[in-house]
Amino acid sequence: MIVENQGNEADRRSSRVAVSLILLAGAIQAWLWPVGIGGKMPVGGDVTRFFLGLMDVLSQSLKSRRLPFWNDLWGDGFPGVGESQMGVFYPPHLLLYGLLATEYAYVGSLVIHTLWGGFGAWWAARRFGASPAGAGLAAFAFSASGFFVIHATHQWGYTTGSWMPWAWGLAWSVLDRSHRRAGRDALLLAAVLALQVLPGHFQVAFLTEVGVAILAACGAAERGLAGARRVGLVLIALLAVLPLSAVQVWPTARLAVLAASQRDFGYLSGFAATPFHLVSFVAPDLFHHSPFWRPLVWDPLHTSPEEMLAYIGLVPAFLAVLAVLRDSKRDAATRALAVLAGLTLLLSLGPYVPGFRLLIRLPGFSFFRAPARWTLATSLAMALLAGKGLDRCREWPRLPRSLALLSALGIAWILATVGLLELAQLAGRSGTDSWLSAGFERAFRARPWADDPDFRAVIALARRSGGEGRRPAGISSRPGGSEDRTPRNFEEARGGIYARELAGPAAVLGGVLLVAGLAAVPPLRDRRGFLPSALLLLSFADLMALGIGMKVPTGPLRTAPEMSPVMAYLSSLPRGTRVADTAGNFSMRAGLSPITAYRTLDLPTVPGLAQLASGPLDSLPVSTAVRKAMRAEGVGVRVLSPAEVEQARRTPRAPGSPPPLEGRLMEDPALAEWLYGPDPGGPSRGPAGTFSVVRPGGEPARAWLVPLTGMAHPEILDSWGGEPGVLLELFDGARPLRHSAPTPERWEIVVDAAEPGWIVISMLADPQWKASWIDGAGGSRDAQVLPTFRRSRSDGGWQRVKVPGSGRWTLRLEYRANDVEAGAAASAVAWLAWGVLWLRGLPRGPREGRHGE
Repeated sequence: MIVENQGNEADRRSSRVAVSLILLAGAIQAWLWPVGIGGKMPVGGDVTRFFLGLMDVLSQSLKSRRLPFWNDLWGDGFPGVGESQMGVFYPPHLLLYGLLATEYAYVGSLVIHTLWGGFGAWWAARRFGASPAGAGLAAFAFSASGFFVIHATHQWGYTTGSWMPWAWGLAWSVLDRSHRRAGRDALLLAAVLALQVLPGHFQVAFLTEVGVAILAACGAAERGLAGARRVGLVLIALLAVLPLSAVQVWPTARLAVLAASQRDFGYLSGFAATPFHLVSFVAPDLFHHSPFWRPLVWDPLHTSPEEMLAYIGLVPAFLAVLAVLRDSKRDAATRALAVLAGLTLLLSLGPYVPGFRLLIRLPGFSFFRAPARWTLATSLAMALLAGKGLDRCREWPRLPRSLALLSALGIAWILATVGLLELAQLAGRSGTDSWLSAGFERAFRARPWADDPDFRAVIALARRSGGEGRRPAGISSRPGGSEDRTPRNFEEARGGIYARELAGPAAVLGGVLLVAGLAAVPPLRDRRGFLPSALLLLSFADLMALGIGMKVPTGPLRTAPEMSPVMAYLSSLPRGTRVADTAGNFSMRAGLSPITAYRTLDLPTVPGLAQLASGPLDSLPVSTAVRKAMRAEGVGVRVLSPAEVEQARRTPRAPGSPPPLEGRLMEDPALAEWLYGPDPGGPSRGPAGTFSVVRPGGEPARAWLVPLTGMAHPEILDSWGGEPGVLLELFDGARPLRHSAPTPERWEIVVDAAEPGWIVISMLADPQWKASWIDGAGGSRDAQVLPTFRRSRSDGGWQRVKVPGSGRWTLRLEYRANDVEAGAAASAVAWLAWGVLWLRGLPRGPREGRHGE
């Protein structure tokens, strides 16, 4: 009988676990809808302008059975592995982008990683002591939190963020004295932390590692020397991350040294959470819908709504607070999570916390800007606390009263924030001599940055007229290009803005008060499952509403050439054709090389020339210089945006201007929406969706023979001051050369030289490019690749190679990814050691029971 009862209890536990996981998967799919199984995909923002083109390079490389060590489409070329954001060695990327079309792989990655992060948070909550129901709340609160809402267009957000709960859960397993597989879990922890690094955006991995270190410190504080071996295993796992992920870290470290970007206080303090914006914990919509907010409450504080939305749901936040207040004395896991939540929240405040200038001198903290991203760790810690709170809430005395009190505090917080804004408006109207205005001015001067606009300048923007449309200037949503916008300003519109952005929080707070009131009624109070069930449903509705209200724009899940006539046409051009457009990296999706592609880690080439090549084509005297710049950049096609098409239509052709370039007008409202956002006036019509594709005359070139004789400014070959005119003069006297490239890492250029000269190649002068000359008889000699047109005496610029003499020569260029090879060797040794330890089971850790070691 006892055995039978134990079996029944085990079946019931398994059933509860299965139900919890199924409901969680369904809730996450509902939150993602219509992305994925709904046949839609996110569009616009960095999805279109940054990631789709970049990831298509990886996809095409994998389908060609090679790795993109050199990305020849990225501007003037760039180390594909070193810049890291393709995540070349990340296993899910290799699988998804190696098998599927880019758009399907992108959406598959989003859905899979969102589910993976949710399941990881569920598992971590269980490791921290939550029931299946509590773990379900924790997982959904984390997966649907504000961080993932605002970073839905950033591939790195969900890809790296999904590993954080797995790492924290494993770290706690290692530290938990009742757990007997500490050694194996330490090995798993090292593997998880290394896998989190491989997608290439290292900041979230660093946040995770700091969280693991905080957990280890909590474990050491709890148990002292008795837990030293377990703490040591966690620290060893942290140290193992670097060699295990060296295949990605090593090339990126080399590139970071070459780029040597300025990471001073101004850079590292940008995009922090501010004490003012922490109101998002109870009012997530506030400051996130109207564009009037940006110059008033975001820009003056050096942050943005795209980086700050700390919200896990009102009910989970309340449960997390109550769990800390009620259970931290009795439960070590609650204490550790409370420390995690508090410390990461302080770190998210960046320059608003004393000691920030000292902190950013430390490795890791000195690498990354946007301290607001620490709120991801805060959200996970609070979500896990909420799960534990849901389990314990039925045992807490006077819970309805506590929920009502927290709701009242939330309302007071919102009213205080709105009241402060209204006081600022009053101070702006009252003039500079009032005590109120002087107080705000002193507060503005206390900001940690110098030379920023003062209070008077900022508050004056509230009375400045401006529309709320999203379309770029010059694009009309109405047939015939007519505009129908009533000039408005924040002062006039703020009543409607408050009503819209506070309606959601008001409804949720009202729901919490209603549930608290019903839970105090005797018939419902005595029903054991009423309160947890009501809180779960309210949390689900709250987070679903947040996701719907701030959901990124979506479009049909189709490949770009299927979706866009412009992209279909560009895809028909030869691969590597240079394009001047305003689409960021998106043209890479068509196999073209945009001259103004952007990335996060960069080396300077000739930006002034690329900007000039994207200038207006029909206005003297600029158009002549623009056409010369297009020739120097090797532009084979120019895509004019709808705004540029409209501007050209309205601009009369000046007398004496060069003949207009022949262009093909193409209606493409879908592409316009992907690049510029949805048309506020409805479906795009007329000029709003019209692009022009222009083919400049002459054959574009990427290599030039520059004679040594007759150069007016030979010094620019080494160091260039940034003035495009001297470059255009040089290329006027240069001879274009053809090149062949069987792979992006191998080039050949044939030149017939009658006099001494240089071959100048419009390709980034990475030191890993090596060259050799082949003479007419087949003999070979080494050649030196030198940087040219550098803005300073640093690395960067284009490449140049000196022609050895007159005659016919073939220049062979080869990119040798020595950094990748060195990193791969280090990782191979580290993973081999990891595998040996796993198979032999050496680091088992102490075997102890629940009552101590």
